Amino acid sequence: MIHNIDLQTVMQESASPVYMDLVTRPTGRVVRERIERAFDATGGPTVARMDFRGVGCMDYSCADEIVARLLRERPAVLLLVGLTDGHREAIEPVLIGHRLAVLVVQVDGTLDGLGTPEVADELLEQLVTRGLADRLPGGMVALTAP
Repeated sequence: MIHNIDLQTVMQESASPVYMDLVTRPTGRVVRERIERAFDATGGPTVARMDFRGVGCMDYSCADEIVARLLRERPAVLLLVGLTDGHREAIEPVLIGHRLAVLVVQVDGTLDGLGTPEVADELLEQLVTRGLADRLPGGMVALTAP
């Protein structure tokens, strides 16, 4: 099962309903703690899809506080959807610095690693093994689970 996290909704419920940027460590902490409470209510996911659509900019401190800290404290396969180039620019160096990775779900359902390449390859293999993704001709991997 894939747990869905709509960051826009989480931000509206935990921070300001009109402020859609993920900047400052305190903002990131509030959002992460809200996500952790949702995880705790479901017994904690092993695979989660985090939707960035509707999120404005994101800084390094929020990327560290939300994405990297979630992965360090609650190991899971994290799938990111709706990333902008700005989101990627904040998230990728943080992941590499912690030797972590996530998978980015492209519009066509294929998955790309973001962060440490070896870790991203392991995450792809986990999804294939669990039947949540399939290998495609040409070496790509695509998500099969809704």
